[in-house]
Amino acid sequence: MIPSEHYRPDIDGLRAVSILLVVGYHAHPWMLPGGFIGVDIFFVISGFLITRILLAPGGMPLATFYARRIKRIFPGLIVVLLAAYAIGWAILLPQPFRLLGENIVASALFASNLFQLGQVGYFAPLAAENPLLHLWSLGVEEQFYIFWPLALIVLKRSSYRRQNILGAMLVSLGASMILAWENPDWGFYAPIPRAWELLIGGLLTEANLVRKSDSNILGAIGLGAIVASALLFDRSMPFPGALALVPVLGAALDIVSPNAATNRMLLSSQPAVLLGLVSYPLYLWHWPLLAYLGILRHGVPNFLEIWAAVLAAFALSILTYRFIELPVRHRRGVVPALSITLASIAAVGPVTVASGGFLWRFPPELQAIAAVSTDDNPAFRDHCFLEAPGSSFDASCIEPGAKPLLVLWGDSNAAALYPAMSDAARQASFRVARFAAPGCTPILDAGRSATCRDANGKAFALIAASHPEVVVLHAMWGFDNDLAKLGSTIAALRSAGVPRVVVLGPPPVWKRTLPHEIINHYRFAHELPDWLGTGVSGPAEDELMANFGKSASVDFVSLRKVLCDQRQCRVRTAAGEVIATDTIHLSSDGARLVVDAIGRDLFHGTDSRHPQ
Repeated sequence: MIPSEHYRPDIDGLRAVSILLVVGYHAHPWMLPGGFIGVDIFFVISGFLITRILLAPGGMPLATFYARRIKRIFPGLIVVLLAAYAIGWAILLPQPFRLLGENIVASALFASNLFQLGQVGYFAPLAAENPLLHLWSLGVEEQFYIFWPLALIVLKRSSYRRQNILGAMLVSLGASMILAWENPDWGFYAPIPRAWELLIGGLLTEANLVRKSDSNILGAIGLGAIVASALLFDRSMPFPGALALVPVLGAALDIVSPNAATNRMLLSSQPAVLLGLVSYPLYLWHWPLLAYLGILRHGVPNFLEIWAAVLAAFALSILTYRFIELPVRHRRGVVPALSITLASIAAVGPVTVASGGFLWRFPPELQAIAAVSTDDNPAFRDHCFLEAPGSSFDASCIEPGAKPLLVLWGDSNAAALYPAMSDAARQASFRVARFAAPGCTPILDAGRSATCRDANGKAFALIAASHPEVVVLHAMWGFDNDLAKLGSTIAALRSAGVPRVVVLGPPPVWKRTLPHEIINHYRFAHELPDWLGTGVSGPAEDELMANFGKSASVDFVSLRKVLCDQRQCRVRTAAGEVIATDTIHLSSDGARLVVDAIGRDLFHGTDSRHPQ
C-alpha cells in the first residue's frame, strides 16, 4: 500500500508505535525503560502535520485552523477530565483532591506543563499519584499550536524562512541540552527546550524533505533508532537534551521515507493504522486508570490488574473515538459549545481548592485521618529546615547554653524528628542543634546537587565549631547513597572532635501515603487498623545501613525496628494518631513515639555503644 500525497497511513502507524511505547512504559517501566520517548515522537509528528496544513497551497485561515484543533482536542479531553474528577471524588484524600482540582485548571488552560514545574519531577516516585500528569505534553503541543501559525505568518514572505526555522530549532536544542543537566524539570516541561522536537517536524515540511523513492535504509534506521531508545534509555539519564536526538531523528527519518519497506509493510498495516487513529484518546485514558489503580492497590498492582486497566483504556479509547470524537469532528457550530464546556470544567478546580478537597466526602470516623497533611507538621516551618521561608543554617540553629549538645543533621526526615527530639533533650539535660535540607543526605561532597553540597558544607562547619557530644545523622538512606563518602563524613566529624556519631536508620516507606493506606484498608475491611503489612517497603535499606554501621564502627539505631516487626508496621499510635503524614515523614505524634523509644540510645554518655 503506497501512501497518497495527502493521507499518510504510515504516520498513523508511527502514532501507534508512539502510544505503544508510552503505555508500555507506564504499565511496566522495567519492560520498556525508555518508553517515555514515545511523547517525543508525537511532537515530531505534530510539527510535521501542522506545518504541512499551514503551508499547503492556498493556506488555511487561522480561524479555521483553530476551530479544527478545538474539534480534535477538546471532546476527548472533556470526557477524561470529567471521569478523572469523578473517580478522584470517590478515592482521593482531600490534599491530593485539591491538587487534582489545580491540575484540572492547568489542563483546561493547556498549561499543565508549566504547572508541573512547581510539582515533583516527571520521574519522581510521587508523580505516579497525579492522574493528570500526562497532560503536560498536551500543554506543550497546544502552546506550539498557538504560536507557530503566527510565526509562519510573520515569516511568510521572508526569503530566509528555512534558515529562521533552523536557527530557532538549534536555539531550542541548545537550551534543552543545557537544562537537561542544570535544571532537568525545566528541560523536560518548559515549551522552549521542547520546541525543537516540533520544529524539526516543521522543517521537514518547509524543506520538502519527504523522499519519493523507496528509502528502505532510512526507514529501517529510523525505526531502529526509536526501538533502541525505548530499550536502552531509562529515567536516570539526563533527558531530553542530546539523548532525545536519537528518537527524534529516528521519527524524522521515518516521516521522510513514506515508501520505505518498514513504512509500507509495518507502519501502514491495518492494525497499526487503526491503533494510530485512537492513539490520542488512548493517551488520555491510560494514565488516569493506571494512576488510580496504583493508589487503590498501595502502589503495587499485580500484572493482571495492570493489564486489565490497559485493556479498559483501549476499550474506552475506541468508544471515545467512535461515539464522541468522530461525531463532533463533523458537526458544524460546535466550537463555542466545546469551549464553554471546557471553561466550565476549569471552574470546578478553584471550587475544589477553596473547599479544601471536600473533607465531608468521608465518613466521620475517617475525616481526621483523611485531613492529615505533611504541611501541618510544624517541623517543616522551622527556620533551620532549608525549605521553610527565610530559612538558613546559622548559629541560631544551635540552642544556647552549657548543657551537652546533640546535633541532628539530615534531610526532611530529620526535620520531622526535631520537635520531639528537642522535647526529649530537655528532659535528658541536653541541648539540640538541627540542620536539615530537603532531599539532602548528610554526606559531604556527594551527589549532583550543588544546593546539597553547599548546605552540608555549612552544616559541617557549624558542627565543628560547636563541639557537640553527639551527632545524629538521619536521612532517607538507600542503595543510591555513596556510603564510602558517608564513611569519610563520619571520619571528618571525628577529626573535628565529635566523640560520638549515631546513624539513625531510614523510616518505613509506604507505597502511597500512610493515611491513604489506612483509608483503603477501611474501605475493604471496614475497620481502622493499628498495624498494616501491605503497601510498605521491606527492611533492605535498614539492613544496608545496619551493616554499614558495623563496618564503619559507628553506632546504628534502627528506626524501622521501633515501628515494624517481621510482618507489618505500626500505622497509628495508642491514641489513634497516624504515625506518618505521607509516604515517609513522621507526624508529630509518630516522632514522639519514635523518640520515646530511642531516646536512651541517643542521650547518653560517649563511652557506651548501641548494640549493632
